[in-house]
Amino acid sequence: MIYVIGDIHGDKEKFDSMMEKLSPTDNDTVFVLGDIINIGDSSIELLQDMMYRPNVYPVLGEHEYMAKKVFPLLAEFSSADEAHEKLQGENKELFEKWLKMKSEKTTEDFLSLDEEGKESIIDYLSEFEPFEEISAGGKSFVLCHAGINNFEEDKDLSEYDEEDFVFAKTDYSTIYFADRYLVTGHTPTAVIDRSLTGKVYSKKRHLAIDCGCGYGGRLAAVCLDKLKVYYV
Repeated sequence: MIYVIGDIHGDKEKFDSMMEKLSPTDNDTVFVLGDIINIGDSSIELLQDMMYRPNVYPVLGEHEYMAKKVFPLLAEFSSADEAHEKLQGENKELFEKWLKMKSEKTTEDFLSLDEEGKESIIDYLSEFEPFEEISAGGKSFVLCHAGINNFEEDKDLSEYDEEDFVFAKTDYSTIYFADRYLVTGHTPTAVIDRSLTGKVYSKKRHLAIDCGCGYGGRLAAVCLDKLKVYYV
């Protein structure tokens, strides 16, 4: 079976509950569609858990995109205050932008790691793919965090920039692919359709699965083989 999980936002308790509910075997695959970190209190612990699960594959979200840039800058420091004092120019501006992403606890936990721990997180983030193309249950799917910016029907996915999948604003009233489903997180389903607050959105070959985890909402997952939805 192939499963996709929406934005977790540092809520490891809900992730653990979801994994217990799904109970994936070694033959199953779980994709997590970005924004795994920040807002919640367990972001680093969550990354450390996921990196040792051989059947869990992360997809890049904007929070991980920023972490990839910021964590190497922070690795030599022992505190956020020290980093803020010593970083200069564009690096300092990047760090300040990162802190506005509700990343204070994530930053604190990262800086508390030893050198090997910091390096393992940085290496893991470098493995995050901006999109995945898969087939399950006789259907085809494109998985990404936010959508596809500057979408062109005849443009191959490999021709887009990483940022196009991370920061896109998806038009959920438009069918992007006639033969594939576009599976995204990023935009809470309550924003797409208020009547679907806390529920997966499934229309016009879209599966939108951000149900507000981290903001008091639920964590959602979908088994793509059966299009069966799970909530925690």
